[in-house]
Amino acid sequence: MVGRKRTIERRRNKRYKAVEGAYAAISPNSNRLGQIIDISMGGLCFKYIAPANKSSDPEEKNEESIFLSSIGYYVGDIPFQTIADYEITDAPSFSSMKVRKRHIKFTDLTLKQLFDLDHYLKNNVMEQVKSLPDQNKF
Repeated sequence: MVGRKRTIERRRNKRYKAVEGAYAAISPNSNRLGQIIDISMGGLCFKYIAPANKSSDPEEKNEESIFLSSIGYYVGDIPFQTIADYEITDAPSFSSMKVRKRHIKFTDLTLKQLFDLDHYLKNNVMEQVKSLPDQNKF
């Protein structure tokens, strides 16, 4: 493997692709709602349409929890920490709206939240996400 950089998978939990119709919403009073791309017991990644007004984003300071939903399933008030949040620029866009992707890590989960999250995962994922050589690149 000369000249090929190897990456180490640092995640403790297996990630799974979310089913169509699985959504995440950050609260309180946030307009960040979007489709879940992948999820694990440790965190998730979702894409959302960025708000039009970017006046230093005062709402971001008040973001404390995330809510997950899909048809027939709901998990609420999960504390989290944002790992990465960036604009998706590789897809052609015919709109002035910006699409962003956010990676979050769940923090300080109670036993009930762990149980609810496990139940949500068992009913809202399709398949395990395959590790890619440059997966840690945000």
